[in-house]
Amino acid sequence: MVNSDEDRPLTENIKFASMPLSKKNENLQQTPWQNRSSTYYALGFSLFLVFIVVFALPRFVPKIEKNEQVKENQILEKRSIKESPFIDAQLTKARRKSQDSLADFLAVQDFLEKRGVTKWGRDAFERALTIGANGDKLFRQRKFSEALVLYEEAKLKLNKLKNLIPNKLAMNLQIAKDALIRGDSKIAKEYYNLALSIDPSSIEALKGLARTDVLDEVLILLKKGEQLLESGDYKQARNLFVKANKLDPLNKIAMDMYSQATLLIQDIDFKQLMSNGYQALEAKNYSVALEKFQIAMKIKPQNQAAFLGSTQAQQLLAQKFITDELKKAELNEDMENWDDALEGYEKILNKSGILIEAQVGKKRTSSRLEISNDINNIILSPLRLSTPQVYDQAKKLLINAQKISNPGAKHLKQLSQLKQALEDSQVDLQVLFRSDRSTNVTLLKKGNLGYFIEKNLILKPGNYIATGTRDGYRDIRIEFRVSKESAPFNIEVTCKEQI
Repeated sequence: MVNSDEDRPLTENIKFASMPLSKKNENLQQTPWQNRSSTYYALGFSLFLVFIVVFALPRFVPKIEKNEQVKENQILEKRSIKESPFIDAQLTKARRKSQDSLADFLAVQDFLEKRGVTKWGRDAFERALTIGANGDKLFRQRKFSEALVLYEEAKLKLNKLKNLIPNKLAMNLQIAKDALIRGDSKIAKEYYNLALSIDPSSIEALKGLARTDVLDEVLILLKKGEQLLESGDYKQARNLFVKANKLDPLNKIAMDMYSQATLLIQDIDFKQLMSNGYQALEAKNYSVALEKFQIAMKIKPQNQAAFLGSTQAQQLLAQKFITDELKKAELNEDMENWDDALEGYEKILNKSGILIEAQVGKKRTSSRLEISNDINNIILSPLRLSTPQVYDQAKKLLINAQKISNPGAKHLKQLSQLKQALEDSQVDLQVLFRSDRSTNVTLLKKGNLGYFIEKNLILKPGNYIATGTRDGYRDIRIEFRVSKESAPFNIEVTCKEQI
């Protein structure tokens, strides 16, 4: 197959003229093209064209556009000049309204951007901005009324977004809260951050976000605690719930699990206390039993068994107290310790005021205590018997004390001492008084003794007072005691100090 001219390579179609070459042409044909001067000229011209296209040409284009804009403005100005004042005023009014509407639009836009609108209402926000941009185009064309319509429409859409803020905030908080309850810290954190972009001051969002930081750790503690509950280690489980609650005090699950563990622990403690209480009752250790039942009632105040156990323990303890105190009081009576016996009967009556034994015992010991105290008062101060009234009372006391049946050793001793004191009070004792014959001496209870050098008197045991007076001298007063143990007695009554 013979190839046509079209199918041949381009170089084969070119036929060079068979003309003789000049010397110059011969030199060119012999010189490589890289070293020819024409190559350099072509390369330089190409670089110049590139420079013109890249750097110079863009500078001329804006100028052309600017010149066109200036021409357009000049045409508009000429057109405005040709318009009537009324139309010009209407344009000015429309322009002002559109500018005010635009200002409101921008204010709402700024408010929404600060509330993170692009995170929760991007599409509606961008549509409103597009409408506003279209309004700008009309405004530049001096179509102010049409621009105003678009500005108002855009502003209306932005205000709708603004009105959605409370609902959006509540919705995001609820989603975050639900995620927090489910244990999804990632979703919870995402929506709490979204809520904070809407309202950076939201306390709920701030607290919730802080809870998400510890949520995973809390969940681990709760899971371990739940496993311990199932195995019966309630106290260790409660310790883990306490740790979880410290990390997140608002975690309801942690609080509920803590309460559950506490109830289980209290139930075990309650049963143990009740058991210990009944064991103490059987051992007649009523005070311990009462203590156990009362602690059990603190754990379960409405528990009937604990109440009955406490009541029984109180009754038995009261009976034991009365029995023990009666024994003590009777023993003190046998020992003639009337003070202690009376105190014991009074304790019993404070517990049970209707107990006959205690009432009779109190009356009996009160009478014996009074007699014992009266006798002791005489024995301890026998010189009081020098007073006739006291002496008579002591004699009556002795007669009454001798009538007591089954007297004890202490009582018999008191009777003996009282008799001796009465006898000693009637013994006559000689007392020698001395003076200087110039002092007038008087003995109280006896009378005036007058002036003397010496004078003997017979006195009963007791306390006496002697006084002396003398003109020009200071009076004298002497107190002395007369008793069998202090004889003989020499009393000098002389006024010696001159005035």
